[in-house]
Amino acid sequence: MDFLLPVEAIEELAGPLSDEQSSRLTEYGRLIQEASRRVNLVSRQSLADIGEHFIDCAALLSFVEPGASGLADLGSGAGFPGLVAAILRPSVRVTLVDSRRSKVVFLKDTKRRMGLGNVTVVHGRLEELQDEVKFELATARALGRVEDVLGLCLRLLSPGGRLVLFKGPQWPSEAPGAEVVAASEGAGITRTETVALPGLDRATTFVEFHVKQPEHQ
Repeated sequence: MDFLLPVEAIEELAGPLSDEQSSRLTEYGRLIQEASRRVNLVSRQSLADIGEHFIDCAALLSFVEPGASGLADLGSGAGFPGLVAAILRPSVRVTLVDSRRSKVVFLKDTKRRMGLGNVTVVHGRLEELQDEVKFELATARALGRVEDVLGLCLRLLSPGGRLVLFKGPQWPSEAPGAEVVAASEGAGITRTETVALPGLDRATTFVEFHVKQPEHQ
């Protein structure tokens, strides 16, 4: 099937696309389709809805300031949202983290084929990376139950760092448990924003956590 880029919806969320950005996003969608014939890259439903995933990823950009130095995509999978963010914000260095070899091979190959110099791919489990890397800004999308993954994600942030989670309509029921986990990691919720996705009959709730700076004695 041919991949049709939902340009208008993406531009409504992320601003005007250059010809190069449109071309790269379209190529990325086609690479996902191509790779999915060989490996279990995304679900059958996701393969049919790649454009919708691109729109969802573009909604994240209100949390990624143009001057941001970097963004880590934890549990990147097929590159949602990290590769979309890397294309839409070429000045931002994006780190894609995943533990599954097949996904890492795809991410590295896509980076190479698209010439994305602002992308780094890291192969590893989140719990194994806590002593190796610290990020100022990170995101996670469809990574798992918030109470199961929140602590792992927060431990990869530097003091003062921010984590932005993609959540759905179940967020109100998850919020109390998430607040408890965040507090145990020295963090708190600083922003919650529900964004209607253009052209789609649904919305994404973004929840931002902030790791507190240590108090000076």
